[in-house]
Amino acid sequence: MNLFDTMERKQKFTFFNSGAENRFFLSTSRVLTGFTMYKGMAKAQKPFDIIRANIVIRSLANKKTLDEVYLTTVRNFRKNGELRHDGEVAVKKAIAFAKQGMPFLEIGEEKVFVPTYPKSLNRIYDKDILKLEEKPFKPMLGNGSEALCIDPFDTYGWKLFDSYFTNLILVRQAGKTAAFFDYDSLTIYFVNYQGRLDAQICLFDRRIGKRNTNHMMERITPVVDAYFRDDRDALLQNLVQNQLISGSLVYRLSSDEKKHFARIERKFG
Repeated sequence: MNLFDTMERKQKFTFFNSGAENRFFLSTSRVLTGFTMYKGMAKAQKPFDIIRANIVIRSLANKKTLDEVYLTTVRNFRKNGELRHDGEVAVKKAIAFAKQGMPFLEIGEEKVFVPTYPKSLNRIYDKDILKLEEKPFKPMLGNGSEALCIDPFDTYGWKLFDSYFTNLILVRQAGKTAAFFDYDSLTIYFVNYQGRLDAQICLFDRRIGKRNTNHMMERITPVVDAYFRDDRDALLQNLVQNQLISGSLVYRLSSDEKKHFARIERKFG
């Protein structure tokens, strides 16, 4: 018996499917099918997988917008095959304007607008856009640059989820793992340094009655702390005390667990 799997199965209906993240995914996920590395994400069904897919979609959208703005502005200012100083100024202004409102990941003083690219190439989109005029970097432009794409989660890890690419809220970080809360799916996600899901705690089971979603961060934090301490009893106690799962579900989980170990003892004892 897996505690978290059972909580997922018993979770009361949430509004994730009708929420902004899922609507965005359903309307834009087709773009993923054009990339060998990302096309599997287009089949995402669970909330966390959809959130991951949306990070990639937003990254690709950022790149497409920046490329189009760059190419259009350069085309308007290039004379006799050369981009003069006034053209360079215009490109920088146009790119800066295009970035307004774009999602990004902040790492120190640098902003990552295209996490589907490595950090070195992101510096071009962040602070040195005119390098795209140089031959080594021109292949970055347009749809023919898939060979340069990376797995953004391997490179940027859980920090990608603590960025403007998602609506997740960082609760706590311990070691190489961070805990996030999502109001749409009413779930706590524990994400590791590779940007993968270690565990999830789906809140509000079907036996809890009316859901109370007030002061969620205060109620979630002791649960997260207990998880990081690997204290199962404290985790369950805090879930019940903070009205995040029902006492009857905990009783059933404990009863099923006792029966499970009793069967093992009878079989092998």
